[in-house]
Parts: sequence; C-alpha cells; structure tokens
Amino acid sequence: MINVEKRDKTLVTFDKQKIIDAINAAFLEVDGKLYEEDTAKDIADEIEDYFKSQDNDLCTIEKIQDLVEEYLMRSERLDVARAYIRYRYKKEVARNYQHDFIDAIREKLDAKNIQKQNANVDENSFGGRTGEAMDVVAKKLALDFIISDKACYNHINNRNYIHDLGSYYVGSHNCLSIPFDDLLAEGFNTRQTDVRTAGALETAFQLVAVIF
Repeated sequence: MINVEKRDKTLVTFDKQKIIDAINAAFLEVDGKLYEEDTAKDIADEIEDYFKSQDNDLCTIEKIQDLVEEYLMRSERLDVARAYIRYRYKKEVARNYQHDFIDAIREKLDAKNIQKQNANVDENSFGGRTGEAMDVVAKKLALDFIISDKACYNHINNRNYIHDLGSYYVGSHNCLSIPFDDLLAEGFNTRQTDVRTAGALETAFQLVAVIF
C-alpha cells in the first residue's frame, strides 16, 4: 500500500482518482469541455507504477505534483501542462498567504513585536492583544473586498500607506472622506487664513500636507 505524506505531515492512502481529477481540471480550463480522459488515466497509472517500483512505500504531495507536471510536459498537450502548473502556483501562493495571515494574528495575540502605535492601547493587555488581532483581520477584509486591486498592491508593496485601514470594512474611511479634488480646485479656509488654489504641482503637494 502506498502512503502519501500531506503538507501537514499527516498520512493518507494513495488515491489515483485525485490525480485524474486534477489533470482533468486542467483539461477543462483549457478546452472548456472534457473531450477525453485517457491522458489523465494513463498519467495516473504511470505515477502509481512509479511509486510501486520504489523501495519506499511513502510518497509526498509535492512529488506527485512534480510527476504530473513531468508527464504532462511529455504529452502532446503542453497547453494543459501550463494550465496545471499555473493552478499549482496559485494554490501555493494562496497557502503561503494564509500562513502569513495566521502568523500575523498569532503575533498580536502573543504580544510579540509590539509597535506601540497607539499610546492609548496596551498591547500586552487582554484587550490590547485581542484588539490588535482583530485589527489584522479587519485590514485583510478591507484589502480583499474593499480596496481596489491597484491600491491593495501599492499598500502591500509599501508604495503607499492606507491610514486607518482596519476601520474601512465597518465604513469608517477617514482619509477617503477628504474631498481633495474640491479643496485643491477651489481652495479652502483654515479658520486662520484662506488657502488659494495651487498653481503648480509642488504647491498642490504642500496643500495636501496642510489638509492632513
């Protein structure tokens, strides 16, 4: 009997049908319909025979996927091989993203890497730890479901910083509430003096700083 070691180190019995389903999914992505299943079955049989020929009756998920890629690349359907490789890559990115997300929450709950960004919050306290952890969740929800793809990419890659991001999902968009277009186009009153419209880009950036 062939055993498969999963990524969490647990063991399951080798299931050839899962290989067939994964390959057929790549065919469906490329062709739109499943016109034939022989390729998937043949590759699954080859992989099963490969592991039966080994001295070790234990294999890994990664090795199975490597073999699927290898056999698909040998076939006439290189387009399907590329689709399978793309799918595998996307799944890996998603797993890594989820892992980083959980690590970020645990870091806050364990009060590690204290930032002291808010003088009113004791990040070592029960309320501080749970609040900081929930802030991580709220920020992820905002990035995944509210912020545009471009703004999300820029924030994650430190091209800009979205202030109060943890409040966006519940409708508090402090910075987005500032009508920069109107203030820069029409000028504004600071109670101490009137600020006229900007005549140059440098001046406009200075006014943005004044608005903040």
